[in-house]
Amino acid sequence: KLLITVGSLLILFAGAYTFMKIVPPLSAETFASGSDRHVQLVTIGNKSPLGNIKIVEVLVNNDTAPEKVKIQVSNHEKGFIISERFDGKEEEIEYTFKELDSFTLKPNTDPQKQLDQLNADNTMDDDSIYALSINHKESIFRVIIKYRHLGFSHEVILETN
Repeated sequence: KLLITVGSLLILFAGAYTFMKIVPPLSAETFASGSDRHVQLVTIGNKSPLGNIKIVEVLVNNDTAPEKVKIQVSNHEKGFIISERFDGKEEEIEYTFKELDSFTLKPNTDPQKQLDQLNADNTMDDDSIYALSINHKESIFRVIIKYRHLGFSHEVILETN
C-alpha cells in the first residue's frame, strides 16, 4: 500500500508540474508603448485560481534591466497611463504605482476574463487591473518577465513589435 501511495503521489506531482509548465499562470500582453518605444505597458494578471504570483524580475531587449519598472494598479473605468514618470506628480497623481518587490498578483485576475465579464454585464465593477510600466533609455523590443507561482519559477518572453 505504501508503494502504491508513494507512486501515486509522484505521478500526481509530476502531472501538476508538467501542467504548470505547459499552461503558465501569468497572463501578460503588450498593451501600449510611447511613440519612441522607450516606455512599454504590459497588462498582467493571474489566470490561476490558486496561489499568488510574485514577479521576481523584469528585463528588456537582450536581458538588460530597465531604468524603471513598476506595477500600475488601476480599474476598468480609469484605465492605464503611459508615462515616463512614476513619481505621482502632474497627471500621474491619479494613478497608483507599486514596487515589484512589494506586490503579488492575486488569483483570478486574468485581464481577458475580467474584460469578457465586463462586456457581458455591461457594468463597471471594482476589479483591479494591473500593468507593468517599463521605462528604458533605448527602444524596447522584448520584455522578459520572471516570476514565481506555488514555488515554481516561470519566465514569459514578449515581443513588442
